[in-house]
Amino acid sequence: MLQTIEVEIDPSGHIHPLEPLTFIPAGRAYLTLLPAPNKGLRTSIAGDGSAAKALELLASPRFAQRPAALSDEVQQRISELRNDWGNR
Repeated sequence: MLQTIEVEIDPSGHIHPLEPLTFIPAGRAYLTLLPAPNKGLRTSIAGDGSAAKALELLASPRFAQRPAALSDEVQQRISELRNDWGNR
């Protein structure tokens, strides 16, 4: 299974994960270089707040009351979209 972790690379080339890892990375990886963030801005939970906002949404009554589809319906829709893509 592919996993993505966000890291910073320091001037000496060392890689530092922005959040604690629950596993020890081993194996191969692809590296995608992103534009440098603004100085002093970190993109972790304490940084721009996007993770905190996501957690807030997940705990909200609005999220708890969202409509949910049955697994079979979701799989059927995925199949329809895949088939439609192949017919173009």
